[in-house]
Amino acid sequence: MSKIDHKPGADALAFLVDQHLSPTPENYTLAYMALADPGSPIGRMVEAFTSEGFRLRQSDADEIIRLHLTRSVRGAARQDRTQHDALRHQALKLGEAASSAAAATGAFARELSAEAGSFGEGETRTVEIVARMIERSQSTASDLDATASEVAALRLELETARDDAQRDQLTGLGNRRAIDRHLQRLSNKGSPRVVGLCDIDFFKSINDRYGHGVGDRVLKQVASSLSSACAPHFVGRWGGEEFLVVMESDDAAAGVALLDQARADLAKREFKLRENDQPMGQITFSGGVATATGDHADSIAAIHRADAALYRAKAEGRNRICSD
Repeated sequence: MSKIDHKPGADALAFLVDQHLSPTPENYTLAYMALADPGSPIGRMVEAFTSEGFRLRQSDADEIIRLHLTRSVRGAARQDRTQHDALRHQALKLGEAASSAAAATGAFARELSAEAGSFGEGETRTVEIVARMIERSQSTASDLDATASEVAALRLELETARDDAQRDQLTGLGNRRAIDRHLQRLSNKGSPRVVGLCDIDFFKSINDRYGHGVGDRVLKQVASSLSSACAPHFVGRWGGEEFLVVMESDDAAAGVALLDQARADLAKREFKLRENDQPMGQITFSGGVATATGDHADSIAAIHRADAALYRAKAEGRNRICSD
């Protein structure tokens, strides 16, 4: 029996420990494939993130996994979206048909009512037939109106479900899917993008000291502050304690100014524990800004550059904004 080589697996686990990444199946697969084939797309992306001495953050690993290790999942998701869009299209068509039929039937009933008044007394039998037709037409029109209402409710449910699929449940901001689609729309129409990546300073210590319930409330407050300060620009939750702001512009300086104002606004807020009104101290974030002018891949590259700028802001003392 040939000896089993455990070294590749051990190297992958050692890589995860070195990068401070959890040994999840996804992370392990990422590490194993990057080390086994450094020239592969996965290997090259991992090398790009770690070549200058930076650690591979979980958000970076998630992005690589999303791009290269979930094709089958994305294929299934595309099929689900196709089915969803087809269902929505059918609902729209059915709603329009029901509404049109209801209007036509109602109009027919009104015409019959008008004609019935013109029959003479000697035509009683004809009047009775027309009366029954009118009654039946009115009943059908009522049923079609009810059907149209049901279809409208279905359409609303479909739109709500689609919106929920792109919304972060904790903060109410757009999630990774919404961010990706927003950036894709901007690149498709040729608009330049300024992306700003923000990370709450010392967030782990907040969770460790006060618990995840308080941490969640801080995340929601930061999300609200960013949304208000950066309106009308797009703000989404990138993951964990990170948020992404997108400006439809090529002015990086304006992006830095926008995030710096948002940073200052947040620093002025008073955070207190709900249970005993104890002050929590100042909550701040650091940010990195970069610009994209090309296709969607350029947006992803800009996010990576913004992340590198964010690292610099952290290294320089936090509570500041840097640009690439």
